[in-house]
Amino acid sequence: MCNGILESISNAFWAHTSATERSFVLLLVLTLASTGQGSGCVRPSMVEHALTNLTDMNSSLFPVGSVLQYSCESGYLLDGASILTCTTPGHWSSEPPRCIQSDVCDSPYQPENGGYTCHPSPCRRLSHGSVIEYFCEEGYVLKGDYKYLTCQYGQWDNQMKISCVMEQGKEYHIPTLPLGMPALSIVASTASSVALILLLVVLFVLLQPKLKSFHR
Repeated sequence: MCNGILESISNAFWAHTSATERSFVLLLVLTLASTGQGSGCVRPSMVEHALTNLTDMNSSLFPVGSVLQYSCESGYLLDGASILTCTTPGHWSSEPPRCIQSDVCDSPYQPENGGYTCHPSPCRRLSHGSVIEYFCEEGYVLKGDYKYLTCQYGQWDNQMKISCVMEQGKEYHIPTLPLGMPALSIVASTASSVALILLLVVLFVLLQPKLKSFHR
């Protein structure tokens, strides 16, 4: 019975509307069905080299109020809004951003007990083509066969971490003198002091008669 009533109302509606009005209604229905306007936002297109909370598990339609956050992979810069929000009309607050390639590398890893120098120097803007050379403090050597890194369009050409390890046979220790050297030094110093005192006494004894005659 309900279906019959709905069909009668539908037939009556179409009978009392013009062709132009019917076309407008059909266009409105198709627009709402294709865009999902009023119910959410359509899944935005993927951005190359971008990191976001958008995953394959997300549905193709996001409810109003949904927030997407974008960032870029290392070596790329974000161009555009980093946050997109599904607004009430069913549209995203802005277009998805882009990730454009950067020619500047991040600060390289600095090893413990070591460091690096830049070519060209000083280390200011590590742009494409910049080279860094690692070095280690005294008593340490680089672990591995390389000590140079080159910035290639925003990324270092080698992602392995440089490390400085203690050189074998170069462990720090307090130098020790050969056996008996400290005792010999003490004896020599004492003998020199005694000899000086004896020399002063002898001089005093020899000069004492002359000093007495001088006072007379």
